[in-house]
Amino acid sequence: MADFYTYRNEVAGRRRKRRLFLILIVVLVVLCIGVGYFWFTRQSAPAQTSPAESATPEQAASAAVPTEAPSAAPTDIAEPQRILPGVDTAAWDKSEAVAATIDTEYRNTDHRMVAVPMLGTVTNDYFNTVTFAGDSIASGLGIYDTGYHNAHYATYVSAGVQTFVNNVSVKNAVTGANETPMETIAASQPDYLYILVGTNNLVVQGSEDSFIAYYERLIDMLREQLNPGVTIYIQSIPGVQEDVVASKPGLDNTRIATVNDLLANMALRKGCYYINIREALTNPADGSQIDDYATKDGVHFNAAGYHAWAEYLATHTVWNRRSVYSGENPYYIYGT
Repeated sequence: MADFYTYRNEVAGRRRKRRLFLILIVVLVVLCIGVGYFWFTRQSAPAQTSPAESATPEQAASAAVPTEAPSAAPTDIAEPQRILPGVDTAAWDKSEAVAATIDTEYRNTDHRMVAVPMLGTVTNDYFNTVTFAGDSIASGLGIYDTGYHNAHYATYVSAGVQTFVNNVSVKNAVTGANETPMETIAASQPDYLYILVGTNNLVVQGSEDSFIAYYERLIDMLREQLNPGVTIYIQSIPGVQEDVVASKPGLDNTRIATVNDLLANMALRKGCYYINIREALTNPADGSQIDDYATKDGVHFNAAGYHAWAEYLATHTVWNRRSVYSGENPYYIYGT
């Protein structure tokens, strides 16, 4: 019987034989690859023949006769060809004014497409330096407990845009004071001015052009009397109950939507922001007043409607570094 050492030597010998066999296999594979590569390169290389082999007998005979070496001819170097033709910059590389080639007026933009989008929710302190201007519909923000107690109100019963432009003396629907609207607005010197006016103008049919013209004049007058940094928000005219059109044909909800398009385009032209409060107060299908927010006249809103309105305004403001937001700042950047 073989002892342990004999058995160990036999196992080690078998391992050496297997290792040697594997090495031989690897060497053979490498050699095969080398021979194949060499053969492939020889087959792919073009056959080269000497000039003497390729020449005819006549050419060979003439080549054997020594001739005088020709003088070296000058070498012509071809200029690189441009892939694209040269550009004449004289026609456009100048700073003089050019004639406008497109219509830059905003005329047909849908009011929903240019409205201020939802941002973060500002705190009520944001409205401490706000002035609300407009008709009796806007007065409800100050009459009802919407949380904007420190805001200023220049809102008047039966007011139209002409009431502000002509600066007539009217009664403030919130404070009860007799005053001229433009003087009241100028005295408040707000950081943010919210305007809502137009429902009384639309009672008369066919007054769209005159209405927009007066509204543009109103914006110009406000720019003259307020601080240059004031932000002006133009609020959309909300819809009314469906049955209002029977007694007031001018307050058709389809027409109101069309006038809001005109207001939104005017806001773009005049550098103002447009707020689509209709999103919070009217039905999206037909633009009519939401029933839960309606009053008997079908035009004004109840307390629930004004609360929804106030909440919408708090979530639809343009970015301002001074603004304080409830919760996380929507434009917070780490380290700033």
